[in-house]
Amino acid sequence: MKTTTQFAGAIAFFCTIQWTSAHAGHPLITEDTGTQGTGNYQLELTHDLSRDNEAGTKTLSQSLNAVLSYGLTDKFDIVVALPYEHSVERSGGTKTTVHGFADMEIAAKWRFHDEGPLSLALRPGLGLPTGNEDKGLSSEHIIPSLFGVMTYAIEPWAFHLHLGYTRNFHDGSGQRDHIYHASVAAEYHFGDSARLVADASTETNPDRTGPSHASSIVLGLIYSFTPDLDIDLGYRKGLSDAAGDHAWLAGLTIRF
Repeated sequence: MKTTTQFAGAIAFFCTIQWTSAHAGHPLITEDTGTQGTGNYQLELTHDLSRDNEAGTKTLSQSLNAVLSYGLTDKFDIVVALPYEHSVERSGGTKTTVHGFADMEIAAKWRFHDEGPLSLALRPGLGLPTGNEDKGLSSEHIIPSLFGVMTYAIEPWAFHLHLGYTRNFHDGSGQRDHIYHASVAAEYHFGDSARLVADASTETNPDRTGPSHASSIVLGLIYSFTPDLDIDLGYRKGLSDAAGDHAWLAGLTIRF
C-alpha cells in the first residue's frame, strides 16, 4: 500500500504530465494544431471523474481543470493551465484523502506548417511547482516538455498525431527521469455542431515500481451550441495497470 506521501506525490506528477500533454479539444488527450487567432482567448473548464481498483486498493479521483489560451498571432498561442485535485484512496480500513491545487503549466503552441489538409505544430511547456506542498500536490521542481503535433483534416474527418517528451527532474523518489508520450485521435463531424471523437494514448509511467506504461482509449462527443461555445462528454478506459480503470469526462469551452 502506498504511503500518504507517495500517494500525493503520484497525483502531483500525473497532473503535471496530463497538463504537459494538455489537449486542445477535451475529452481528447491528443493535441491538435488549431490556434486561437490574434487577440482571441479560449477558456476550457473540465471535470474528470476516475475510478481505479488495484490489489484491493480503491481510488476515486476528481480533476477540475482550467486552461486559458491566448493568440499572440494567428499561428502562435500562449497557454496557462491550473488543475485542482481531489482524490480518495481506500485500502482495508485505511482512507487517504488529498485535495488542493496541483502544479500549474505554462506553454506555447506554434503552428509552423499549414498547407492543404496537413498542418504541423510544436508545443513546448513548463510545469511549475505552484501546487500545495503541504499536501504533496507539487512536484517541487520545474518540469520541461516538448511535443510535436500533426493534424490531417479532410471533411468530415480529422486525424491528429501527438508525440512528446517530458524531463522529470525528481528528488530520487523512485520516479523515472524520462517520460515519453504518443497518442492518436480521430474526429468525425456531423455538420457544424457535433463531433464524434476517439483517442488512443500511451505514456511512460513515472513510477519505477509499477508497469512501464500507462495506456488508455477515449470515446466522446463534442457539441457546439455556437462557434464560441462547446460542451463535451467522454469516457476513458484504461488499457494497462498504470492507467485508471474508468473515467467519465465533461467539459465546457468558451471563446472570446
